[in-house]
Amino acid sequence: MQNLDFTSIDLIGLILGLFSIFIGIKYPDWDFKLKLKHRSILTHSPLILGLFFYLYLSKQNNFIIFHREHEVGFRYFIMGFSIGMGIHFLYDLFPKGWRGSALLHIPIINKRIREKGTIILFILFTLISFGVSIILSKSVEELVLFLFLGLILLWLNKRKEGKLIRPTLSFLMIFIGIGCYINPEFFTLISQLGDKIKKILI
Repeated sequence: MQNLDFTSIDLIGLILGLFSIFIGIKYPDWDFKLKLKHRSILTHSPLILGLFFYLYLSKQNNFIIFHREHEVGFRYFIMGFSIGMGIHFLYDLFPKGWRGSALLHIPIINKRIREKGTIILFILFTLISFGVSIILSKSVEELVLFLFLGLILLWLNKRKEGKLIRPTLSFLMIFIGIGCYINPEFFTLISQLGDKIKKILI
């Protein structure tokens, strides 16, 4: 099986990633702090990730994180933040009922998007959020790290959210699916892991 070298993980970046994953899962509910209606599309969408991604691509050399390689810390921050946001959207995909504040709200026209539209958008937003994190990863070790950080976040929030199985399975399917599609090394690792599991079961 492919050997992983986690010594390649940037320590400062890891700390920022841990910090940002908890910010990311809370950020969509900042609609309350911003005096917006709950599930406002301004915070319950990857708009802020677009801004972060733009800053990273266009001005990454201007970010000096503790005198280390300029873009690493900010890149890890975005990766953690996007994982946190994606998990928040997964929780929002499993409400008690599709009515009222469970629906996405458009502030400019003061309208709520209907159930089907809200579901489609939340799926899209989840895919984009996890996709951003995966695209920014530069090694299979980083992908494995943020996969585990996502699982830890889901576990820590199981009591608060009152749900674990569906969001966790959805997270695994989406993250691993996109990861395998984008990163051939990650695909090889998952394939080898799958072969090992088959041998154990058979």
